[in-house]
Amino acid sequence: MVDNLAWLWSAGTQGKTSRSRRKIALTNQVAIFGIASVVPYQLFFLTDGIGHYLSIFLVNAVFLTLYLGVVYLNHRGASTAARNLLVGSGCLHAFLGTALLSAAAGVHLFYFALAGFLALVYEQMRASRFILLPLGVGLLFCICQFLFTPDRAVIKLSEQYLQVIYVFCVFGVLTLAAVFSYLFHREITLAEREMTNNNRVLEELSSTDTLTSLANRRRLDDFLDRACQRLQRRFQPLSLIMCDVDHFKPYNDLLGHPAGDACLQRIADALRDTVCRQGDLVARYGGEEFLVVLPETSREGAWLHAERLRQ
Repeated sequence: MVDNLAWLWSAGTQGKTSRSRRKIALTNQVAIFGIASVVPYQLFFLTDGIGHYLSIFLVNAVFLTLYLGVVYLNHRGASTAARNLLVGSGCLHAFLGTALLSAAAGVHLFYFALAGFLALVYEQMRASRFILLPLGVGLLFCICQFLFTPDRAVIKLSEQYLQVIYVFCVFGVLTLAAVFSYLFHREITLAEREMTNNNRVLEELSSTDTLTSLANRRRLDDFLDRACQRLQRRFQPLSLIMCDVDHFKPYNDLLGHPAGDACLQRIADALRDTVCRQGDLVARYGGEEFLVVLPETSREGAWLHAERLRQ
């Protein structure tokens, strides 16, 4: 299900680094959640009589537009502006919602989820600013909690309605915190998997000869070291075959380097196809020299391999 919905928050993540993709996706996810959490309020206000709730309805409509703007900004590549717009809109939305409905409605509880969001998307911020942002969010929460008491509410609601809205806000805060924490963890898992695959590819590239796709000297040295240690403990033989292409220099000088490269590639293919045991290794030693490593192969067996390769 998560994979099927991923396109909703993937706007602006194309071509970005893993870290940037995580932050952009998380910003989109929280903006979309903000939209989803406001829509039920709007439907309630419409069905219960919009006249009494006109002010909060208009405020919510403005912030619905701002949350959509967050996704649009990410789509346009302005991820920093999108992140700042989301934080500013979330803080102001909770403040105005509490001012209109009072702290008894619990709208300011969303500051807790917002504080957790700050820690995830501002990870490279200076320490002083990183401390000030959560403190600012906490100050806004305290202002809402102690200043906007039920008797100062702009929109007077019955205690029953306030309790319903409060429960809904608590559920929304817990859900938001759990959902984007899970999604952020999921993005980290995907990034680690991508990094592992990239490291594997880089390791293969660093140990492979670019012209012939055979093992290079680095991989050869590592293979020989491990094979010698393993076979010495088991008292097993190890044979090496040095292959040097005859008359390669005059061939290369006469026909040119592209023809010489093509010749080396065909020789590499012949060696690779002939040495078919899984534990053997064919490496380019340098220039037109190749080396074949044959673990657990006696001198006589190596002679047979060498003759087959020569042919």
